[in-house]
Amino acid sequence: MVGFIALASLALPMVTAPPAAADPSDFLYVANSDDGTVSVINTTNDTVSGTPITVGTAPTWVAMFPNGTKAYVTNSGSDNVSVINTASNTVSATIAVGDEPRGVSVTPDGTKAYVVNTLDGTVSVINTATDTVSTTITVGTTPIGVAVTPDGAKAYVANLNGNSVSVIDTATDTVSSTVTVGTNPSTVAVAPNGAKAYVTNNTSNDVSVINTATDTVSSTISVGTTPRGVAVAPNGAKAYVVNNGSNSVSVINTTTDAVSSTITTNIGTGPSGVFFTADGAKAYVTNTGSDNVSVIDTSTDTASATLLTVGGGPTGGAASPDQGDTVVTFQVGPTDGLTVAVPATATLSDVSPGETATGQLGQVTVNDERSLADASWVSTVSLTDPFTTTGGSPITGSAVTYTPGAAINPVNGPFTPGSAGTLASARTAFSKPSGSGNNSVTWNPTLDVDVPAAAVAGTYTGTVTHSVA
Repeated sequence: MVGFIALASLALPMVTAPPAAADPSDFLYVANSDDGTVSVINTTNDTVSGTPITVGTAPTWVAMFPNGTKAYVTNSGSDNVSVINTASNTVSATIAVGDEPRGVSVTPDGTKAYVVNTLDGTVSVINTATDTVSTTITVGTTPIGVAVTPDGAKAYVANLNGNSVSVIDTATDTVSSTVTVGTNPSTVAVAPNGAKAYVTNNTSNDVSVINTATDTVSSTISVGTTPRGVAVAPNGAKAYVVNNGSNSVSVINTTTDAVSSTITTNIGTGPSGVFFTADGAKAYVTNTGSDNVSVIDTSTDTASATLLTVGGGPTGGAASPDQGDTVVTFQVGPTDGLTVAVPATATLSDVSPGETATGQLGQVTVNDERSLADASWVSTVSLTDPFTTTGGSPITGSAVTYTPGAAINPVNGPFTPGSAGTLASARTAFSKPSGSGNNSVTWNPTLDVDVPAAAVAGTYTGTVTHSVA
């Protein structure tokens, strides 16, 4: 009888991967109370962008999420809050809150939004991760405005008919103190350093300055008629107070807490709110009576002659936060290379001269851990050493037929077996024609050796080599 042994071998390469980037712009979101919409102003060129965003009924206030990805809009007529996805400028969620929500402020860490419900005398606390109300806090009578301190520790709520400000401890979401201020307070702004809170008093025509360390009024500043909105510049040097009754803006020097100038030119009718850009170069005033927005150059405290037309009855607003682009790159390395594993030995059936020796070689596995976008490969097979025995003539590849068989345990295909054929030359055993990422496949090929009638008895040994690339 003639005995046959087949031997086998081989392995191969590896590769790398690419990066990504982002590009933010500066925008101001303005609530149009008469239209049920929000207008978006591009603050780089002072143009109104696209179609206004439809929200709830009588939108009043806007607060921006710290990273600028969301804007929270209070709808005083429909008793809910619209959440705007600023990437698409569409409403991503609507949150039911209390009766007639007005003021809203988001904590610096972005975990909560505080919404003032005017007719309830409450504040709804929104969990911004789920955009649901987590708790409700009772405050003073007819609350209107709210501002969270820069450290996120307190929220100051102006109670219009209570002539007071409720101070909320944001750690416990309870009222920690109440500060008596002027007559009919409506809005609050906290200085960037957190040391002072400025409260506009509608009927006493002044601003109460609260020392936030002691939660007491440190001074009172006379301003224009019916002061409404207030905002402190990002550098903390000035506070702008919008005077709804006198169509003007009082500019307060925050060092002296005194009015340094009053802007009257190019301020529209019935101004309500004021909002700074992140860099503090401009301030925008919503003019509820004239349906437009005034643009103030804060270096000269003058308003542009061009007023921006928005929707009906613009009131609250919020500008994009300061944003800086950091192009972040990281490398995804290959787990390993592209390898083929084969049995060390295989034995075919014993035959007589003129018959066919046959048998399976055992499992051949290609393992591709290069982590490539194009993970295609081809495994080839060849008879690198013809079958020989002592005193006999070699049996070459033309007499040897290789049949790959089916895929076993395929991972992340597709995989294609090669066609059966002789090993007169190298041929495809298996391949992965397409796809990405790590992958593997196993097959158990069959070898048929046509033994010539003139073969001599003995043990024939040859080497079958698999490779992959």
